[in-house]
Amino acid sequence: MYENQILESHGKTKKEDLDRIEQKFHVKIPKEVQEHCLTYNGGYPEKPVFTDKNGNEYSVDRFIPVRNGKKRPMEKTLELLRADEGVIPDWLIPFAEEDGGNLFCFSVRESDFGSIYYYDHEFEYGEDPEEHVTWLSESVTAFINSLTEDEENEDDECEEGEDEE
Repeated sequence: MYENQILESHGKTKKEDLDRIEQKFHVKIPKEVQEHCLTYNGGYPEKPVFTDKNGNEYSVDRFIPVRNGKKRPMEKTLELLRADEGVIPDWLIPFAEEDGGNLFCFSVRESDFGSIYYYDHEFEYGEDPEEHVTWLSESVTAFINSLTEDEENEDDECEEGEDEE
């Protein structure tokens, strides 16, 4: 499905689980995201680093499982985030986490349905959470396929090779 392998997923999700999330939160989950969840249900990418057009790096620690995961599932994550109004924009649904709690989300807005955003949860009470959202990619497939190895590891390997010349 991807050029980047997904490791340690928690079995398959059922379509009914996704339907329940859509009904409960009054959203439509993009087809590509549904396919991802139905196939992997959690896990993490072998290549975790996303680099945006400005050179900023984001690292996917894990995908949020829809059901029976060892970590908090998507439905519970949404319940917690939406318990306090204004914590996360209602047009974003988290599907992955960065170590430290920042989120990778997909858009359920009509204007950019399925686009992937980074949500930085580190802001002061009263600030507009919309100011802490960064667009990353047009789809979950494009996002996962663009993930790369950690550059620091690659740089170390290149430097070692240069010393041998």
